[in-house]
Amino acid sequence: MHTQTRRLALQLRHPFKLSYGTTTVRENVLFQVSAGTHSGVGEAAVVPYYGETAERVLQHLSAPALAEALSGDPLLLGDALDRLPADMTPAARAAVDIALHDLWGKHLGHPLYRLWGLNPAHIPVSSFTIAMADDEDGYREQVREARDHSLIKLKLGSGDWRTDLRYVQMARQETRARLCVDANGGWSADEALAIIPALTELEIVFIEQPVARDDLAGWRTLHDSLPVARPPLIADETVQGVESVLPLAGLVDGINIKLAKCGGLRPAMQMIQLARACSMKVLIGCMIESTVAVAAAAHLAALADFADLDGNLLVSNDPYRGIEMRKGQIALTERPGLGIVPAPEQ
Repeated sequence: MHTQTRRLALQLRHPFKLSYGTTTVRENVLFQVSAGTHSGVGEAAVVPYYGETAERVLQHLSAPALAEALSGDPLLLGDALDRLPADMTPAARAAVDIALHDLWGKHLGHPLYRLWGLNPAHIPVSSFTIAMADDEDGYREQVREARDHSLIKLKLGSGDWRTDLRYVQMARQETRARLCVDANGGWSADEALAIIPALTELEIVFIEQPVARDDLAGWRTLHDSLPVARPPLIADETVQGVESVLPLAGLVDGINIKLAKCGGLRPAMQMIQLARACSMKVLIGCMIESTVAVAAAAHLAALADFADLDGNLLVSNDPYRGIEMRKGQIALTERPGLGIVPAPEQ
């Protein structure tokens, strides 16, 4: 197998303001692996607040140990994944995992969802994300621009839970779409206890990462103190790879699985199985990514309760095409592997 890597600077359509800060560009890395007449492509999402860098990802993807790991039969997918260097970061591992799955599907001549026996008609409606804004008029305009989406995710964690509640109230005034929220760990347990009853009254579909990543005591407080009749509480930053699922049993209602966090499609599948064994709901999510990584996650999404697969819609220079979203409903193609193709030259 032969490999290639390249940087991918994704330009955001709107400044992306989270509890961590604001960004207008995300520099991801694309990885391509070729064998015979077929090539597979993967993507590493470089997320600054996880401490990842494009330079480190590129080092992993160009290491001799990876070349050695990819020296076998590409159809023996499990063996190839087992041989990946143990020290690869999750983002770098995800890029290789996705590329190998794409190559595997192309060699076999079928899209990944069909090789897994999944029906894409069962993919849940995906949310569309709206970040916080610096002024009320700009925020309302973003909500109005998202009027064609049936489920909208509101990023919260402004530093004041009352301001966060105001964001949700403004959004409710501007749209009839269903709403979900993501605090990105921006609340203390006490703040979460204050705002969640109000969010329940606003019929929020789910609440993502209300407390800080490592605040397991906060998760326990919410679990023990809030009534059952409330939106599901979904862990995102708190859950990373396969090993982080079981410790959350009995603390959270569900987990957000992202390929860049867990290391690709195979560990994501394992996390889904563990979550179901623990009676947890599953959200298939994404980072700010191109169609490459979003399509990979979409092939798994028929196994999920919720989907948040809009990363490619948030950028203006997506280099690939291959999935469509209409009012939140994702459509995959019949093409093999990921089913994606390079975008037409601008």
